[in-house]
Amino acid sequence: MVNIPRVNRIVKNPLFMELSLKNAQAEQKRKFCSHGFDHGLAVARIAYIFLMEEKNTSLSKEVIYAAAVLHDLGRWREYETGEDHAIVGAELAQPILEETGFTPEETEIIRIAIREHRCDPNAQLSVLGKALAYADDWARDCQSCKSQGECYKYSCEMDEIVS
Repeated sequence: MVNIPRVNRIVKNPLFMELSLKNAQAEQKRKFCSHGFDHGLAVARIAYIFLMEEKNTSLSKEVIYAAAVLHDLGRWREYETGEDHAIVGAELAQPILEETGFTPEETEIIRIAIREHRCDPNAQLSVLGKALAYADDWARDCQSCKSQGECYKYSCEMDEIVS
C-alpha cells in the first residue's frame, strides 16, 4: 500500500474537520447525494483509477487524493450564499494544503482541479480537473437512488457507469 501521509494530515486538519461538519449540517435534510468524506474518498479512488488507465499523468496518488477529498469543501457556502462551491472550495483548500505540506506547485494543481470539477469533462480542463469531473459523477449510485427523477445531475448515461 502506498503511504499518503499528507492526505491523512488533511483529514485530521482542524479546518478540514470544521468545514466538513458544516457540509454535514447543511445537508442533513438533503434527499440527493451527500458530499461527505465517503463521497470524497470514492471520487479519489475513481479519479486515481481513471488517471492510471489514461496513462497520461505524472501526478502522485497523494495529489489526486488530496484534490478529491477537498473538492466539495465549499458546499456549505453554496447552500448559504449561492456561491459556486468549486470556486469557494479552491480558496478554502489553500491554507489546508499549505499546513499539510503540499508544495506551491502541487497546491496550484489541486486548486485548479477543484475549480474545474463541476465542468463538462469534455471541455478544455487540466488533467486532474477532467479526472475529478468524471469521478464526481461516477461516484454516485444513481441506479439505486430514490430521487433520480428529481435530480439535476442525473442523466441516463449514469446508468451505464459499468461498461
